Amino acid sequence: MGTSTEQARQAVAATRERVEVSADRLEARLRYDFDLRQRLRRDGAKLAAGLAVVVLVGAVYVVRARRRRAPSPADQDWIASMPEDWRLDLQELLAEAAARGHLEVTGSRASRSVGQSLLTKLAFRAARTAAPMVLSAATERIGRRQDETASERGVQL
Repeated sequence: MGTSTEQARQAVAATRERVEVSADRLEARLRYDFDLRQRLRRDGAKLAAGLAVVVLVGAVYVVRARRRRAPSPADQDWIASMPEDWRLDLQELLAEAAARGHLEVTGSRASRSVGQSLLTKLAFRAARTAAPMVLSAATERIGRRQDETASERGVQL
């Protein structure tokens, strides 16, 4: 009976030793995995790339959100911002052009673009986009000049 008891004690001691070795390995592995310096050395490039992607996506989101909130120049009513006499002159010119048949009105965009080259289509689109901004800037400049000449006349009188 002494030999089987001794063998059982040796087996228990060996098992304890294996458990302690496994626990030491597990502790070392956990310390290695949770050590911030080791983690940065090992995975620093991946973390930097991930952070760069997050920042880039965030920047794109913010820029697009601002563009959606900002009114586009095409949405501005540049005719309403003109002085009254200019609007009347513009209405007269448009009525005169329509009466002479110089204004061509088409039903849809598709009918206008049939038979046009890509360059022509892009030029027309750019002109439609830029026209309100150009006219707005021109009206502001003409208005400033008129204000300046009126103030000069007032000073000279």
